Amino acid sequence: MIFGPYLSAELLEQGEKKHHSRERTYSFRSTFWAFVSQVLNPRMSCREVVRKVQSFCSEQGLAVPGSADSAYCQARSKLSLKRLKQIHQSVAERLLQRVPQGWLWHGRKVRVVDGTGINLPDTKLNQAAFPQSAAQLPGCGFPVMQVVACFCLHSGALLHWVSTKLSEHESPLLPKLLPFLQAGEVVLTDRGYCSYSNLALCRQKGIDAVMRLHGARKVDLRQGKNLGKQDRLQVWKRPQNQTALSRHQWGQLPREITVRIVRVLIQVRGFRVRTLWIVTTLTDPKLYPKHDLAELYRRRWQAELCLRDIKTTMAMEQLRCKSPAMVARELRLFIIAYNLLRMLIAESAIVFDYHPHQISFKAAADTLRQYRKAFRTCRASPRKLKRILGHLLRIIAQARVADRPNRYEPRMLKRRPKPYQRMTKPRSIARVSPSRRYKGKKPLKPALT
Repeated sequence: MIFGPYLSAELLEQGEKKHHSRERTYSFRSTFWAFVSQVLNPRMSCREVVRKVQSFCSEQGLAVPGSADSAYCQARSKLSLKRLKQIHQSVAERLLQRVPQGWLWHGRKVRVVDGTGINLPDTKLNQAAFPQSAAQLPGCGFPVMQVVACFCLHSGALLHWVSTKLSEHESPLLPKLLPFLQAGEVVLTDRGYCSYSNLALCRQKGIDAVMRLHGARKVDLRQGKNLGKQDRLQVWKRPQNQTALSRHQWGQLPREITVRIVRVLIQVRGFRVRTLWIVTTLTDPKLYPKHDLAELYRRRWQAELCLRDIKTTMAMEQLRCKSPAMVARELRLFIIAYNLLRMLIAESAIVFDYHPHQISFKAAADTLRQYRKAFRTCRASPRKLKRILGHLLRIIAQARVADRPNRYEPRMLKRRPKPYQRMTKPRSIARVSPSRRYKGKKPLKPALT
């Protein structure tokens, strides 16, 4: 495998007891790599994965397993979540170690937090764990799992995440990610996470924050200490009422915190002048000038692009496992495969002196799929493998994303969907309306006999 050097052999060894303790066709190692291959190939079915395993066994002169996908599905369900977590942590840490000092922001590591929703198959187990939106009629919607993810701004790696129901707000989930962060790092979020409790918790852990000001908070630039034009240092007092934290946790927060509020006017030709309010705990205007904070917040959009890469490019927008336990495994495998791809992109960027965000993620995924056969056929020759890896990294670096500053592209769909009737009742009792059945056509008259 191309990703073999990025994983420790100990993480893929057989278990000592219970599941995957014996060497079989679908051992832990083979099942893990088969699952990775499945998530790297959008919409690949379990049956097609079995065919790939059969093809590999035929090529290597091994016993060819049966054609049914039951054994593979059972092997997937026995993958230990604890071991998958260790694999994810190992890949993420190795990727962070490869980040050069020149990629950092003012010499500091920046972590971007953003949330998204993922559709799940409509099963009773999934509906119980992740209920569908309240706006959808019973039997007509799909379970939705909300994921709040923490990305590395410099490499695009997905480091940590929290999954919950769609009905919960994203802001109270930020404190669950803070224990995974280190003192001295900078958290970058949008206005949805801007609250007194989140800012105070960040300061308690030695983490700085850069957020857009929440729309419900009114700011008066005449108050506080003046740091420059439309740049003030203000003191926020702890509110009386809150619902995000317990009474004990709320009491542990400081009674007041000092924050810096910056007002930025965005003037782009062809755009309306827009005002941007930024709240941060980086209070030194000399170390962190106003325009640097504005440029950093602009880079927050990179989290949206990373979510697009993993959801749209890798087709994680709709998971396919039918139970919450398997959904957790499928989600973790998607993230592991995503980080492995980010590792390849980072290696290519380092070798050819680019930034990872200048390299197309989609092109890297396509190139990887075509080069896997070359790696498999030459794995017995280290010299050939090294040469092929050099070609792979060069081709990945050549597919760069075009620089289109201030481009405006509203989210629209040009291709029209087919005019099928929308489901407003469960399928067992739903019937096609005659007006929809004959839309644009007159019903045919019965033929004369």
